[in-house]
Amino acid sequence: MLLMKSFRTCHLCHCFKMIASKNMSVAVDGSNVVPEHLSNLAKQLNVKSPVLSKVINSHQEKLKFYPESRWLVLFEYLTQYDFKPSELLEMIDSNPDILGINRQDLQKCMIAWTNFGFDDKKLRQLIVSQPSCLLLDDKEILSRIPKLLSYVGNKQNRLLELISYSPNILFDNWKYIESKLDYILLNMELGPTQFVTTSVMSSTLFDLKCRHTFLIKLGMYKPRDPKANPNQITGNPSLKKIIETSDKQFAVKVAGVTAEEFFVFKKIFKKQLDEENEEDSDEPDYYSDDN
Repeated sequence: MLLMKSFRTCHLCHCFKMIASKNMSVAVDGSNVVPEHLSNLAKQLNVKSPVLSKVINSHQEKLKFYPESRWLVLFEYLTQYDFKPSELLEMIDSNPDILGINRQDLQKCMIAWTNFGFDDKKLRQLIVSQPSCLLLDDKEILSRIPKLLSYVGNKQNRLLELISYSPNILFDNWKYIESKLDYILLNMELGPTQFVTTSVMSSTLFDLKCRHTFLIKLGMYKPRDPKANPNQITGNPSLKKIIETSDKQFAVKVAGVTAEEFFVFKKIFKKQLDEENEEDSDEPDYYSDDN
């Protein structure tokens, strides 16, 4: 479990107290000279001044709303979980919104994540690559992670892989996520090891179902032997080839037809689904990303 180190007085904590109320000035000139206040902040955060300046220049409109105290809170707290200062700066560069998290919410979030006993290194890698994981409410984490774990055979590393490829599974409407997972497992008959390292959960259910149905009609996607291991590789096109391609690439390279043939099928398929949804208007539509 990723445990927070015991609190200790440090230079960073002292700096936090000293400039907690100071606002971040993001005005950086075009020269190679780093303004003194940014150079001082870089020292306090233990990062390189030019790198800090580059990050601030890249996100001036957002970062101007966050005082230096927000930077210090984030660095002071997460370094106790063994995050490196350079990693934290990388996270801010990737998602400046994490500076808006107050210490209390940050603490609740990290406690929730560590509650599941994920491998320390892998959990840190996930949060560094997907800083949006810190924007979740602790109750959302405690509610959603168990549901997702049940779909990947309760294998923690598998779930971390799935989140790294499709972080939207933490934020999207749960019924929509559930519908896609059920379709992959039940209709496409694929096991967790065959979808966790793809971006399938970032695609729409419509695209997934449309392409799968098209391959079935062409005789290129056949049912699995009921006695076979669900993770056993079949002769069907891989999920990565099916979903991680453009419409044209899918049609020509995967289905072996012209792009026009697939475009026509897609229009007809969309019309059929729309008619089905109209007949069953009480059920929500999970075929688009609007839910």
